[in-house]
Amino acid sequence: MIPTNSSKRILLIAYNYPPLISPQSIRWLYLTRGLVRLGHRVDVLTISMPGHFKDLMDMIPKDSRIYRTFPGLFYYITYKYSRERSRGDNRQPEGPKKSDDDLIFRIYMLVHGILNRLFVPDIYAEWLPQALIKGYCIMRSRPYDVLISSSEQRICHLVAYGLKRLFPVRWIADYGDPWIYPVATNRESKLKRKIIKLTESHILRHMDFITLAAEGIKRLYLKDYSFLKDDKMEVVTQGYDPEAFELLPYDPKGDEFVLTYCGSFYKDLRDPSNLLSALRELDIKEMRVKIAGRINEFERPLRESPLAKIVEYKGFVDPMSSIGLQKNATILIFISNATDTQIPGKIYEYLGAKRPILCITGNERDLSARLIKDANRGIVVKDRKEDIKYGISELYRLWKEGVLESSFNLRDLEGFTWLHSAKKISEVIDKL
Repeated sequence: MIPTNSSKRILLIAYNYPPLISPQSIRWLYLTRGLVRLGHRVDVLTISMPGHFKDLMDMIPKDSRIYRTFPGLFYYITYKYSRERSRGDNRQPEGPKKSDDDLIFRIYMLVHGILNRLFVPDIYAEWLPQALIKGYCIMRSRPYDVLISSSEQRICHLVAYGLKRLFPVRWIADYGDPWIYPVATNRESKLKRKIIKLTESHILRHMDFITLAAEGIKRLYLKDYSFLKDDKMEVVTQGYDPEAFELLPYDPKGDEFVLTYCGSFYKDLRDPSNLLSALRELDIKEMRVKIAGRINEFERPLRESPLAKIVEYKGFVDPMSSIGLQKNATILIFISNATDTQIPGKIYEYLGAKRPILCITGNERDLSARLIKDANRGIVVKDRKEDIKYGISELYRLWKEGVLESSFNLRDLEGFTWLHSAKKISEVIDKL
């Protein structure tokens, strides 16, 4: 344990927490571990999950109390019949699969869409009453110095707001993503977005401090909400765990030029179309491509294209399997978001893999591209087919000449570990 000047009792409100896996879930698992290591006591209010979900449960700090509550009827059913079961299961986690039963899938999506439009801020608001009641009981039974809410899901901030009004506690609101994204990633109406913004504007005034996963999110909030103060906001980035990478063997196939992509694809936000076009035109006999993650509407075209001969799509994999894929890649492929608001958290995990990165960027102010350039961790190309072809060909040339690894800085970067980020949270707590 690394002692701090003042250890605190913290209640974390996090809908996304193991065994439910998402970037924000992993963020707060590691930040919880870091805060406990720094001497704080961290308990968690989260959702209950079916017993077949087991991912990362063994990594939750043993001294932390985990309070689980009913997520609401819709997601109770979704998780109960989900195909994501346990470590090593590569199938998709959300609801019925379209190819299994098209009618069930369409009904599922119809119900989801209706409920998502009715609830504010979204469908996850079905967790609100259970979370408030449980949170009230928890805070009545034992005192907490600090309340931390993790968004997303957005509903966590509303739970924290309710508890803040009932108890004399300091509140840190953490944003992994902005509530209203500059690029529309779902079908929220203008009226719904206005209601969400009014709701957020109100609760922002009651937060004692705000932490954000990227500088772009902070810049967006300072622009959209003029009453916010810069000195009450702190950027706490995602990170990587050096110990997790050390646990897994480094055993690459020396005769294969392996390009690996871990993460999600989203049309209009993190679109792989130009990458896939470039791969189709490259003639590199040693090249193999591995993709792991939720690639949504790109899955079927990928499986049916000629690329299927060289691309191995692994579906959704558990976090440790993802780390293993990254560590044994020749090159890691990274696609930046279409906006400069945030940095996909996967880039920090890529840093921990200590492999050269091909960063594909679509805008001039891309924070991910700047990070790769400053760290000399790989090369950056624009999101255009010819540029991507050039980038892959250049990295292939370095690999064939045996100078790939010596061409880049592949050392540990201590400033991007989860413990470093936890120390920043601890410093924020000390300011309250």
